[in-house]
Amino acid sequence: MLENVFNYMFLTVLIFLSLHAHGTSNKQVTLTYCYENKPVLPHFYGEGPLVPESKPGPAIDILNQVATYHPDLIIKFVRYPWKRCLNDLASGKVDAVVGRYHPLREKIARYPKNSDGELDNRLSFSNSASCLLHKADSINWDGETLIFDKPMSMSIPNGYGVIGEMRKKGFDIYESPSINKAHELLFKGRVAVSLSNCHMVNVPTGFEQNTIPINQSIGYLMFSHQFFERQPLLANKLWQTLSEIDAEAFYQEYFNQALAH
Repeated sequence: MLENVFNYMFLTVLIFLSLHAHGTSNKQVTLTYCYENKPVLPHFYGEGPLVPESKPGPAIDILNQVATYHPDLIIKFVRYPWKRCLNDLASGKVDAVVGRYHPLREKIARYPKNSDGELDNRLSFSNSASCLLHKADSINWDGETLIFDKPMSMSIPNGYGVIGEMRKKGFDIYESPSINKAHELLFKGRVAVSLSNCHMVNVPTGFEQNTIPINQSIGYLMFSHQFFERQPLLANKLWQTLSEIDAEAFYQEYFNQALAH
């Protein structure tokens, strides 16, 4: 009799533990992702505090795709000035941002690293490159030295993060409303050069694309230290998921759409 009571109690405990474990494993986790409240092309579009309902930008589409691989994950998007995003990441008010690597940022964020403690670019969020599109023989760029007759005007769409860097390289920048318009200004002779995706096809006669990137930016999904300490397994799973997604295809889709308008 006592043996039967003991077995019953033991079975009850096992069922309780099983149910408890099942419940905790399926507990939803909210990740608050912060990005800038103005367009920063080609990564994301729209202005203000709200995420656009359609075509928010490839970076947002990629994150939404990542979430489909993790049913228990809810991504909450918030949009603030970039400096506030970083400050809130440092304090743990937001959980993640996407940005370049800088040693000082390691004080406020976790980056994906390999077993040697070095950045693991296989787990990066994006690797975007821009190439020079210009009249034939008007610019020489070998990846290190840039030679052209100054002044030289360059058309770049509004909001592109490379504008400041191109100014430092000596170009006179004309900000255009779209990629298509930037190229049109070049082809009509209004400017001397524009920037393009490094795999552009159907370059008009008399123009050429230098396939050596003039700008290359590697972005990482950076987690706050607070989030990483709470969810280290999930953070690593999200980095791994990014390595399995063809991010370039998302960017190429937006680039093709921009050229079509």
